[in-house]
Amino acid sequence: MKIIPWSLACAVLGMALALPAQAQDGRIVFIDLDRVFNEFYKTKLADAQLKEQADEFNEERRRMVDEYEAMNERFNEAREQAQDAALSEDVRNRMRNEAEELLIEIRDFESRIQRFDQTRRKQLEDQGRRMRTRIVGEIQDEIRDYARAQGFHAVIDSSGQSLNAVELVLYVENRIDISDAVIEILNKGR
Repeated sequence: MKIIPWSLACAVLGMALALPAQAQDGRIVFIDLDRVFNEFYKTKLADAQLKEQADEFNEERRRMVDEYEAMNERFNEAREQAQDAALSEDVRNRMRNEAEELLIEIRDFESRIQRFDQTRRKQLEDQGRRMRTRIVGEIQDEIRDYARAQGFHAVIDSSGQSLNAVELVLYVENRIDISDAVIEILNKGR
């Protein structure tokens, strides 16, 4: 456990003691940013778009796996025929060569599938991160505009958690929570 420097602890304590007085004046308000993010219509659109792309990725991967399995079946057939004593030595040699070539193709195809997985997963993660950053930025801009218009001194995110995964804000009175107002502004006309 880290020891918090005394100056930081005093500053946090001072803020905590000043918050109730400021909040009663309506100058400090709270917002549940997770809820606002999840209820924003653009988040739902972005999630649907990402899901569609993930479905396309899964379908393409399924086709590749089907092709891989078909190659494995051909390899197994060629290997069995290469060992079939009922066939001539010439045919068995041809089947052995074919099996070896198929095995090389299979290994190359396995690598191709792995690269495809890595590339597409990274693309989806990057796109999700970009969309989230853009949407959060838009939400933050709207919160700033709303706070300035209402004369608020500060807006605190009540959905945040500490490093121990404990909520930082344990209670917020409804009259100083602006989540509903911001959600209404963001979704206006939708």
